Amino acid sequence: MSPYVEIDKALMALEDPDKPQIEEALTEGLIVRHYTSGAINAEEFHWYSARLLDVCRRRKEMK
Repeated sequence: MSPYVEIDKALMALEDPDKPQIEEALTEGLIVRHYTSGAINAEEFHWYSARLLDVCRRRKEMK
């Protein structure tokens, strides 16, 4: 599976407020792993990290 598809799927899954909070950390780890392996570049890493932060903030507001 493409790293882009894998990260997008993980981020979309976090839109569900019933997902456990550990999923946020797992998604962060996924983004970091793809960056350190060279599958995504620094600009993409920044983009996905910003999206994750946005999703996490929205999840926190919902609770």
